[in-house]
Amino acid sequence: MAEARRLRGGKWRLYMTPNLAPIRDPETGEIATFDSLDDARRWWADVEPSEPPLDESIKCAWCGAYFGGASTWALYAGRYYHPSHTPQDTALRRRPG
Repeated sequence: MAEARRLRGGKWRLYMTPNLAPIRDPETGEIATFDSLDDARRWWADVEPSEPPLDESIKCAWCGAYFGGASTWALYAGRYYHPSHTPQDTALRRRPG
């Protein structure tokens, strides 16, 4: 299964799970990079039609960082968070002491 991640420069790159190896274009051998998630999804559907549709990787709702293969996460109100970024934890840190 593959997933898409947005790079700091705004481009999108595809990774094969579970080891998160970058996916290469079978024609050129270069790492596949795209201007938009829609472009990546179209390319993936053409290259691997038998694979499930491409989704964006799960990322923290508070900080926006993607979770790595060994990362732990917490689910709160249907959204994913790093354990220290859940709304309860951030509210506790913001209270005046």
